[in-house]
Amino acid sequence: MEPEEYCRLIISSAPPHTVETIPTASAIDRTAAADVIADAPIPAFATSAMDGFAFDESALDSSRAGAEVALSGDIPAGAVPVDIAPGTAVRVMTGAQVPSSAVAVVPVELTDAEATGPAPEHIRVPSWPTRLHAGWNIRRVGEDTQVGDAVIRSGETISSAGVGTLAMMGRETVSVLRPLTIGLIVTGDELRTGLTTSVQPFIHNSNLPMLSSAITAAGAIPVERSCGDDPDAFLQIIDELSGRVDLIITTGGISAGAFEVVRQALSGDHSSFLRLALRPGGPQGYGRCGDVPLLHFPGTPTGAFLSFHLFARSLLEARLLGSRWKKAVYAGPDIIGHNKAVSLLPGRFTTAGDVEALDRSRLRDFAAADVIIRAPRAPGTIRTGDIIAVLDC
Repeated sequence: MEPEEYCRLIISSAPPHTVETIPTASAIDRTAAADVIADAPIPAFATSAMDGFAFDESALDSSRAGAEVALSGDIPAGAVPVDIAPGTAVRVMTGAQVPSSAVAVVPVELTDAEATGPAPEHIRVPSWPTRLHAGWNIRRVGEDTQVGDAVIRSGETISSAGVGTLAMMGRETVSVLRPLTIGLIVTGDELRTGLTTSVQPFIHNSNLPMLSSAITAAGAIPVERSCGDDPDAFLQIIDELSGRVDLIITTGGISAGAFEVVRQALSGDHSSFLRLALRPGGPQGYGRCGDVPLLHFPGTPTGAFLSFHLFARSLLEARLLGSRWKKAVYAGPDIIGHNKAVSLLPGRFTTAGDVEALDRSRLRDFAAADVIIRAPRAPGTIRTGDIIAVLDC
């Protein structure tokens, strides 16, 4: 079974999202739960796009004929607009509301007026542009956004520009998806976290901080647990987490050895285990404890890292893996596929924007990677210039 087929098997386990309403100022990187529809135009009133002078039609005609034009008012940004006396102009600043009789705003730099200081009594425009259109430098009501426009779509990640757009609309709150809570259980008697004086052989626990940070980067909340190879202790942790999380991920203990704690504790009653045609990350498992879905990853750090990006992120996004692969141009060197499995390799972007493969596929190599490269089984070979499938990492 290839990874895309496996993802189709487990996608029904994607945990459901609920919705919460939060302040707009806190919405950065959150996912919109519904379309945000404009209920007022932007701008809400006609505004000046330049610092300059708003002319009515009569003043415009006489100025284009070479005459001086008298000024009848001054409108700073944020001030209540004044009417234009017939045949005159008023000084306006960028963002100021222009009077309804204005037909154009002439930038100050095209006039003989000083850019700063008090407004002059008269102005002259020495040289008019050849193609002057009605409404020149006046931003119409609703020019940016019309009533009924969807300014943010459901499912989109709200960026800083999105926060600004919401604030521009006067929206103090926004409905977003509640972050999922993910239980993370890293198993293995051999793992140690932090400094240790153990005389027994041990391995530093990299899976816990690595996957916890990956969960956080995916917009979810990790709940961390570590467990040795005791099935009863493992089941106690499963029971404790199942009432408070949306998904449980485990690492290690799913191969065919004598001390495979996850397989021993969950096989049959809760979870199924299989080996994918995938390198690295072949051993996988999935299941359910009550209403909480379970994903079981291999204990090797590289296998756990890749499993998260392929399968956990697919469930968190409720998207099939096959739809998540992106296309890129390959820059070399040649990759010869493994004859029994899809291979995953670290890749990075060149200055030209193509993707090149790193020399090896260790965790440290993926730490320097921009993407995960999907290399199909042999006899498939990837050569320079080929279009390849990649996944952000």
